Amino acid sequence: MIDIELETKNLPFGMTEEVKNLRTSIAFAGDGIKSVLFTSTMTNEGKSTITIEAAKSFAELGKKVVLVDTDLRKSILKMKIVSGKMKYGLTHYLSGQCEVDDIIYHNTAEGFDNMYIVPTGPATKAPTELLSTDKLGKLLDDLKKDYDMVIIDTPPVGTVIDAAIIAPHTDGAVFIIEAGKVNFKTVQKAIEKFEASGCKVLGVALNKVDKSKNSYGYYKYGKEYGYGYVYGEQNS
Repeated sequence: MIDIELETKNLPFGMTEEVKNLRTSIAFAGDGIKSVLFTSTMTNEGKSTITIEAAKSFAELGKKVVLVDTDLRKSILKMKIVSGKMKYGLTHYLSGQCEVDDIIYHNTAEGFDNMYIVPTGPATKAPTELLSTDKLGKLLDDLKKDYDMVIIDTPPVGTVIDAAIIAPHTDGAVFIIEAGKVNFKTVQKAIEKFEASGCKVLGVALNKVDKSKNSYGYYKYGKEYGYGYVYGEQNS
């Protein structure tokens, strides 16, 4: 297994606490929740940043965690790798060019040595077709046997269908929504699409929330789906 180092960052205290709250909510979402998909409805809502921080947060508890990057169109995780060379990735495995062990990398960042990463690999012209193969489901099932938590970063469900394809192979999904950017009906339609696939929606986490303002949108999302504040300057 090849070592790589994932970027570490000192988050603002408020965001750190809210990521922990999100972690706790997932942990109490029900028995057998081991693989959790993170998605958003649109781009640039902070989805990938929160996904990575959630994986780190589980690792801080001593959980053996693997972070799987399935965003084959716009991988943010690639930019977070600060050392180590990646030869193979998810696209190699799904296209039959390597084995599972070849795409799992050990994170050597201090304090996160029980965290592992499956990167996307090189860009592909047919991401949806690759994600639709039986190999992805088998991969996620196998990872659940070897890891305490499987955290999956996916593309926004409101722009491409990829996340909905992956969803049935997971135990649940978390939607990252930027407060004030996405209307309630758009989120509702996206969640209904997931529920139709048989994937359990664990909840909605609002990002970039200005608590100084009257946040009706926060109440409405939260009342319907469950919620948590996560705020900061996320760009993915």
